[in-house]
Amino acid sequence: MTLLVGERYRPKLAQSLGALGIDVFWLPDVPALDHRLSAHADLIVFASGRQAVVSREVYPHIVNFLTNMGYTVVCAREQGPVYPQDAGLCLCGTGKYTIFNPKTADPAAVAISGGKPVRVAQGYTRCAAAIVNDHSIITADAGVCRAAKNAGMDVLSIAAGHIALDGFDAGFIGGASFIIDHDRIAFTGKLDSHPDAERIIRFITEHGKKPVFLTEEPIFDIGGAIPV
Repeated sequence: MTLLVGERYRPKLAQSLGALGIDVFWLPDVPALDHRLSAHADLIVFASGRQAVVSREVYPHIVNFLTNMGYTVVCAREQGPVYPQDAGLCLCGTGKYTIFNPKTADPAAVAISGGKPVRVAQGYTRCAAAIVNDHSIITADAGVCRAAKNAGMDVLSIAAGHIALDGFDAGFIGGASFIIDHDRIAFTGKLDSHPDAERIIRFITEHGKKPVFLTEEPIFDIGGAIPV
């Protein structure tokens, strides 16, 4: 598997991801975004099937890489540093479902998303929800939880907070975890400080996955990683 991850997080994650045999394309920062979030992969790229929508400022850096992997790549609409201008590519696509806010999602991303649409008020859906498999997620967002359950998804609702994000009070579970293969889900750090740690691990295990902890730090939000 190859993952798209923000270059800013290379010092913390490169060694552990390499040891797991994961190839990584390190995404440059996007100056148009808030500097605290400008390396977050879930704001920079949305990929589904063999199609991708990419931030305009990153497009020149990644188009050849993705094209050589068989992707059709298009530029996203113009982004900005404040919500909702930064959230156009932050859709949560599991393959079977796509959770998104139709008011904030880039139409180009919606067009390639596939799966059953699950419409929510949360614009940062990819960050707000950790994908476990094509029909299961973990989230602290009540609206996402309710809409996903109503759509037929299996959802673990957890307490908000307890995830570090530089410059903010807290980050989100989807930005701090990502699938690395059919059997494993990686977390940026340890779950020890999260009140729902045991429930999270149990939910993952019940869905046939094993947790992998990439660092010894408490879990922190990096904007996730995009598998391609």
